[in-house]
Amino acid sequence: MPFDLDLHPYLKRVLDRTYNHEIILKSLLHGAYDSNWLKEYELFYNKQTKSNPYVTRVLFKFKEKRGKSAGFSHIRPVTDGSELSETYLVPPKNLCAANDVYIKCLDEFDAYGERVECTPYIMPETIFGMCIHASIWICLKILEKRAMVERSLSIPEIQNLARGSPYADREGLLFKQAARILRMGRASSFYVINVESPRLTDMQMLMELYAYVESRLPVIIGVDIADLPWWRTDKHGYHSLVTIGHTMEENRTNGFVFHDESLLPYVTMKNDKLLKAWHIPTTQPPSRYVREMLVAVPPEVVLPFHSAYQQFEKILSVFQEKGVTSEKVENLVIRPFLKGGSELFIETRNLSLLRALKEAQFPSHVWAFFLYDQNADRKDEKSLRGFFVRDATARTDLRFFFFMDEKKAIYQVEEGKVYTLHEGAKKRKII
Repeated sequence: MPFDLDLHPYLKRVLDRTYNHEIILKSLLHGAYDSNWLKEYELFYNKQTKSNPYVTRVLFKFKEKRGKSAGFSHIRPVTDGSELSETYLVPPKNLCAANDVYIKCLDEFDAYGERVECTPYIMPETIFGMCIHASIWICLKILEKRAMVERSLSIPEIQNLARGSPYADREGLLFKQAARILRMGRASSFYVINVESPRLTDMQMLMELYAYVESRLPVIIGVDIADLPWWRTDKHGYHSLVTIGHTMEENRTNGFVFHDESLLPYVTMKNDKLLKAWHIPTTQPPSRYVREMLVAVPPEVVLPFHSAYQQFEKILSVFQEKGVTSEKVENLVIRPFLKGGSELFIETRNLSLLRALKEAQFPSHVWAFFLYDQNADRKDEKSLRGFFVRDATARTDLRFFFFMDEKKAIYQVEEGKVYTLHEGAKKRKII
């Protein structure tokens, strides 16, 4: 049976607007398995005569690359409008590092026998879920790959955990309910809202978003669809997106990459457009927008980014006052990471730094801020000015600075015990 793309408007829109016709149909597999659809079928569609427990797998390839797989999408045999079930498509070719686009939530998925480097995507059936359920599904798929959750869940299972019934009936979930689903999967989570303590400015919210995405963690944000450029509507409505990457210009983050579960995968927005859309629908002026975000983190992590960053600024200010360093925050570009302690600083030829790192005894997870000059190339390791590390588990008082130019480590191993160590010199207590 020939595949008529005009009969599948959602898939057609993705191919037209996300990929600009750069991928085309490779083959079809009727009767393919899809775990999400099977759960929907068992709950509702098994009594419908035109339904069956299998989907149609549509496999794609690149036009210009002979035989090169572009991934696949599963088409539900029956739907209330959201035809795309589990979908694994590679990013468009223009969204790449060469164009200063960095999709951080990119992994190689071996899904149903097909190997695809992508960020999984799905469109929710409104019987079982809304945009927030699909957002959680996408996050769980990514986190499962990172071994941060026990397993991913179908959309009906997500709704059932949240409300005690698999049927959403076109009702979404609060971000705090979504946070509970992430925690039930074994991850921890941070819910960040700009109007609660600590109150965060727009620039701080953008930095918060960047810190987690740069750490390869998907972040759910809430937006007003009337202000999304790709929705093309004047109708207001609260909607969730999953942030999966960022864009850069002149060494600074200037935008982000999203999966919009109800419309398009792999869409980008510059910071100004994002700030216009990132808010609960309201008649209030932009200065009073309520912005919220949700991110899952490893279960040992209890220190959010903004707390670690405030400590970084405070300690650097103390060091300036004491003449320990002349570095100033306003003269630096900061690249933040949430990482496992064992992942950091594996290679260094500085013996004093190695000694200081060994004595500091890094915990399971740390916030690491890499410091660069404003005009430096962050792709060039030689441009690194230094780094700051804070225990993200908050079980220790570890705070660790290293300044490259001076080859000097300054670190705190417990409260009131701050040491400095120069290359070739003895350790000295300074506070």
